Formats: sequence, C-alpha cells, structure tokens
Amino acid sequence: MRSIFFRLLLSFFLTILLSVMISGLVTFSFSRRSVETFRHDFLRQMQANIARSVVLMGQATYVMHQYRGDKAFEKYITEVQSSMRTQLYLCIDDEVFPKDSQAEQISLLAAATGKEDQPTIQDTGKELIVAQRLRTPEGQSYVVVGRHQLKPPPEWGGGMPPPPDRMRTGGPPPSHGQGAWLPLPPGLARPFPFFPIGPELHTLVLLLIAGIVCYKLAKSFSAPLDRLRTISRQIAGGDLSARVGTSLGKPGNEIGDLARDFDHMAERMEGLVNAQKRLLLDISHELRSPLTRLNLALELAGKRFQAEEDGNLKRIAKESDRLNDLIGQLLALTRSEGFTIDTQVPPVPLAPLIREIAEDVDFETRNLSMSIEVLDLEPLMVAGSRELLRQAIENIVRNGAYYTRPGSCVEVSLFSRTGSENGQNTAVIRVRDHGPGVPEEKLPHIVEPFFRVAEARDRNSGGTGLGLAIAHQAVHQHGGTVLFANAPGHDGLIVEISLPLAENVS
Repeated sequence: MRSIFFRLLLSFFLTILLSVMISGLVTFSFSRRSVETFRHDFLRQMQANIARSVVLMGQATYVMHQYRGDKAFEKYITEVQSSMRTQLYLCIDDEVFPKDSQAEQISLLAAATGKEDQPTIQDTGKELIVAQRLRTPEGQSYVVVGRHQLKPPPEWGGGMPPPPDRMRTGGPPPSHGQGAWLPLPPGLARPFPFFPIGPELHTLVLLLIAGIVCYKLAKSFSAPLDRLRTISRQIAGGDLSARVGTSLGKPGNEIGDLARDFDHMAERMEGLVNAQKRLLLDISHELRSPLTRLNLALELAGKRFQAEEDGNLKRIAKESDRLNDLIGQLLALTRSEGFTIDTQVPPVPLAPLIREIAEDVDFETRNLSMSIEVLDLEPLMVAGSRELLRQAIENIVRNGAYYTRPGSCVEVSLFSRTGSENGQNTAVIRVRDHGPGVPEEKLPHIVEPFFRVAEARDRNSGGTGLGLAIAHQAVHQHGGTVLFANAPGHDGLIVEISLPLAENVS
C-alpha cells in the first residue's frame, strides 16, 4: 500500500485501535473497580472510538465520492465493509449514497441527526449505528452514517455466551443503548485486585502510543521532502546536475512520482541551459572570423580607393568595432558562467583593484564633466579571479559614470559586513551615482542580458545591455550577490556587491 491517502487512513485507524486495546487492557488489569463498571465504561469507550473511526472513514468516503469518482467510491466502501465490518453511507442534499434497500432508513437517520459536533450512536446488539453531520471547508453540509457489525471472536463459535450468574444484577444492563451484555472470555469473570491506575498514567499511555505512531508517520513523510528541498537548493545554487534519484519510492507512491517528475524537470532545464550556452558560444566564435575578414577588407578598401575621409567607411568601421565589442562581451558572459574558484590561487586584494578601476574610468570620462570619487577603502581580500572581479566592478562603475548627471561624481567605497545571511563575513563594494535611477518595477530585470531600462533599443538609450549581466554572473560565480536600490529621492542608483571574505583574512 504505497498511496499516501491509504497510508494516512490506515495509520489513523491503527492509532485508534491500538489506543483502545492497550488502554482497555491497562485499565482492566490495574483497576479495583468491579467488572460490571469496567464493562460498562469499556463499552462506552469502544462505542465512542468506533464512532470516531466511522466518522474518519466517512470523511475519506466523502473525498472519494466527490473527487475520485464512483468506481473509487464503490471500491472503497466495499473494502471498508469487508475489512472493517462497517457499511458506510453518505447523505448529501437529501440523497443517499450508495443506493440500496436501506436508503430510506438511512435517510430517516440522517434527518434525525443532531448537531455537527455530536454523533448519534445506536446499539442494537448486532450492530452499532453511528450518524454525524459534518461540514466541508466550503460550507457544504453532509451526513455520514455507518453500520458497524458487532460479531464475537471465532473461538466463541459464533454465539454470544451469557454473562456469568455471579455478574448478573437482576436488573437491566447498563444504559449504553439497546445492546446486549458485553461478554468476557473465560478466566476474566472476576476483578483483579491489582494496583489502581490514575487518569494521569492512563493519559500518558495513550500519548506514548499515539506519539510513537505519529512520529514514525511524520518521519516517513518529512525525510523525502527534506531530500527534495536539499536538491532544489543545489539546483537553485547553479548545480543543474543534482538529482533526487529513485530513493524516495517506487512508481505509485506520490512522493516517489514527484521526485521522478522533479528529476525530469531538472534534466530538461539543464539541457536547455547547456544548449543556450553552447549556442551563444558557437555564435560568438563563428562571428569572430567573418568580422575579422570584414575589418581587413575595410582597411584594404580605404587604402585602395584612398577614401580615408569617406564617412561611410568610417561608419562601417565604427559599427564593426561595436559588433566586435558585443561579441567579446558575449564570450566574457559565457566564460564567467563556467568559472570555479581555485583555492590554490592567492586571494585578490580589493582596495588596489578598486583604485585602479576608478583611475581608469575617471581618466576616460574626464571630458564629460564628472568624476569618480573613491571613499573609504578597507584592506579586504577575497578568493577568486582578479580578471573577472575587475570586469564586474568596472562594468558597474562605468554604468554609473554613464548615467550620473554632469557636474556630479560616482562614489565608490569598500567596507566589511559581519553576520550575513549565511553567517559569513563579507566584503561590500558600494557604487553610487547621481543619475535618474531606475523604475522600481524594472530593478529585478536590469541584470538580464540585453535588458535596457529605456524601451528604445538603439545605443543612445544605453549600451548593449550585457555589462550588468556579466557583472552579476561573475559575482554569482564568486559566491556573492549584487543588490540594486534607488537612492533617497531617486537621486541616483546604489549598487552593492557582496563577496565572501577569504578564509585567511579576518
């Protein structure tokens, strides 16, 4: 029985059954009360537990009828009748399911059912009739009716032996319905003067049994889900080859089927991502060769026709250089996606690297009436590739220099942050410009390749849209994050690059 639905149903039923049996045995063995009182209380408790079992099975029957179809419904009530000796009925909107010769009587029982939280129990001596009105979360009301057959054990030969004479009181049986006496097996006719048991120990026994069963049940469900969560985190972290495997169950088990679907999804996603990377890399390499030939032909054409002053040739050369830069950025993006940190390489000092980048960008943008201002730089070091880190930081600084207002500056600072989300100390590089900022709804998308804030796709509205994507990918491969936020009053954009500090640096 691999289905979660039937496992839950069986577990609940076994919990109730074991609780009734063990609590009954403990109470009978350690009680000083008379057998008459014990029989009365035991029968009432048994009836109450049977009623709860019938209600639980009735709820499952309602789920079968409403969501699994008529065949599953009929199969389920047949299995319950054969294994539990209980015939279940549902009364929904004055209609009885299943329809048989007892439908009219069941309809009358359902009409006489009281409040929703109080089951109606009738003991006829041969069967226990339980009826209770329930309500679904959507507010629909229905009635569950169960007819549980009261049969003696096989060793009694199919008959119900009368109670011993010494146990008769001469009066009617205890008022637990219209049923007959509850007989006892031979040897248990007299009470045993054992030590008494209090309600505290009785409750402790019940809690112990229920706790063990529920713990095993919860463990069997939580372990596969923990495995799924671990694999999903690995995939989210970039390991697309992570798989759950077949350890969570065979076909027919819902969690096992979910694991196989999850692996299929991960395999499909890995194939698509790898195909996209290969396509991007192949296109970039294939474009380099004709582009090189185009530049050579352009240079020869200028010399041959002595057309150095021809504006068309200059425009072709300019666009060719832009296309060459774009291909270079695509190759850089592809290389950064496959980068892994080499622990044998010395850590990279960030402060000198940031000063070098600031000086280069400041020199190139000096004629734009803006500057790069370096604030406090702490002597921090991170593990990784100096080339990729330089490219990532430089792309973000250049982006700020492109958008900051004339006469303003781009502020760059470096400081440490203690107690990040994973408990690791990080180096934070903050770049703040004084430009127009970015609309809040577009902030999550500015690291996507070829994304531009402006709707226009010409170069007047920005670069190729790969600079921030390359920076984000390079930082991600170093185990860091890039956060974007508008400055107060939308006076510029603040970019924070967080990188884990090298282990040998405090």
